[in-house]
Amino acid sequence: MHPFKKFFLSMAVVGLVAGVGACGDDDTSPCETASVTVTPGTATIDVGGTQQLAGAALDASGNACGSLTWASDDDAVATVSVAGLVTGVAGGTANITATSGGFTGTSTITVNPANVGPSITMTAPVGGAAALPGGVVTIEWTASDDVGVTGVDLSYTANGVTTTTIATDVQGMTYDWTTPSEALYGVVIKGVAKDAGGLTAEDETTDIFAVVQFSARGYVTGATCGDCHVTYFDDVYLRSGHPYKLNKVVGGVAPTYPNGPGVANPPAGVTWDDVSYVIGGYGWKARFIGTEAFNQGYIYTPAAGQNQWNLLYGTSWTDYHAGELKPYDCGRCHTTGWQSVDDNGGVHQDDLTGFLGTFEEQGIGCEQCHTDATTGLGGATHVSTQSAADITVDNTDLLCNSCHNRGLEPIETIPASGGFIRHHEQSNEFANSTHVTSGVTCNSCHDPHLGTRYDMGGFIASCVVCHADQAATNAHAVPIADGNDTDSACITCHMSQASKSAVADPDNLLFVGDVKTHIFDLNPGEFNKDHFFSADGLTVETATEGVTLDFACYQCHTDPVTVTGGGMSQKTLAELSAKATGIHTP
Repeated sequence: MHPFKKFFLSMAVVGLVAGVGACGDDDTSPCETASVTVTPGTATIDVGGTQQLAGAALDASGNACGSLTWASDDDAVATVSVAGLVTGVAGGTANITATSGGFTGTSTITVNPANVGPSITMTAPVGGAAALPGGVVTIEWTASDDVGVTGVDLSYTANGVTTTTIATDVQGMTYDWTTPSEALYGVVIKGVAKDAGGLTAEDETTDIFAVVQFSARGYVTGATCGDCHVTYFDDVYLRSGHPYKLNKVVGGVAPTYPNGPGVANPPAGVTWDDVSYVIGGYGWKARFIGTEAFNQGYIYTPAAGQNQWNLLYGTSWTDYHAGELKPYDCGRCHTTGWQSVDDNGGVHQDDLTGFLGTFEEQGIGCEQCHTDATTGLGGATHVSTQSAADITVDNTDLLCNSCHNRGLEPIETIPASGGFIRHHEQSNEFANSTHVTSGVTCNSCHDPHLGTRYDMGGFIASCVVCHADQAATNAHAVPIADGNDTDSACITCHMSQASKSAVADPDNLLFVGDVKTHIFDLNPGEFNKDHFFSADGLTVETATEGVTLDFACYQCHTDPVTVTGGGMSQKTLAELSAKATGIHTP
């Protein structure tokens, strides 16, 4: 054996003998656990929080003895690691035990519930109803929290572009909001609920609404419509006469008009301080309603006459019902939202005795044609909801007919006076036209938002496009207007000014009025207006035969019987008939 190996083996034997001897003198066998301690005995943590527990297994003498096994009696509330680190899982209480040699120690852990964020549901306003500027809108909501809602912040947006604070830290579940003084559209209200833990929840009203001026009958006026429909508003109010059927005189200052000469002065002997309203003044004529002090609010009709201002043919004054007492009852077609005194309980506009009703807006505004889809009145609901379903868009002739007729029955009856068709007659005339049976409507030729007066673009159709063959074969010897194959030529002959609103052409008093006829067809026979009108001259007798040739041809030619007309060559009715018959035949 190697000397070194022999040495180490000898030493190991000596150690073993020594160990055996020590066991007899001092017992070192494995200890027995007599108790287990855990500290702290109780603790409170939050969900997700931790608590380190200290545990010890002790023998009877209080010495450390053995290892520990950790456990939780409810892992859904708290878990514990092998090192005694407790983690909160959910609100509640869990007993954490440390075990060794059959002995246990326990710590009771309370886990605070997690801070559940608040909830909020906005319940009012629900939209659909407009609010008045400076009015009060009651905002309502329901809100809750596991601990308690500390307050609600309220704000609004208008058309989704700006957030404005209404109030902060509101207590309870209702708040009366005084709306701003300006108009607002597409308004949505938001509520933000807060709790003590800093958590929040928010909700918005589900429907939009508007803050605008509106009447008891829901009218908002065209200016409000114009806030959204800018182009349409500019078209109607700057390029048509509809809004200027009735015009209030304010502060003794004449009304203004966007086109034409307007009305510079009231009748002789009258000042603007004496006038409450001007009837018309945009395209054809103007009449005047006095103040209550001046003439009790009746239309001004002095015995001396000279009370109607005419805008065509160089402007002039003529008589209108001179010496008669004429109340104003024309609001149905001159204003928006008209109610007669019979319908409104006897109320007179501005307390004018002679003004037999009230209106929502002077002139024909947006809401006269576009009304509430349910009530037939003003458009406040549409303005509030911005829903097309809440407003009418009537493209039928019936809407135009409601004003552009004289109210005679049947509709084909055309009123006449003084050798001309009376004004407001377009529907009566059109009902006798072959156009009415061919699918042509008012809107086929007219943009209702634009005027035809002053060439404002209201005429949108082309005669030549629809009647290409007739235009191409027009055999008139001398080119008419811009040429025989043009719209101007068609209109000159087929829409002669056989109607009169204000005055006839002073240079052609028998054959040229101031409104184009909408009968369109021409009667090529040897007939003059005596055949066209009834014996008493109060209606058109033969409209379905077409307008007689004297109205069309004596715009230019001269009538040899009366020696009046357009001043060009004299043509008898027989000559005119011979030329007109087959004039469009190739």
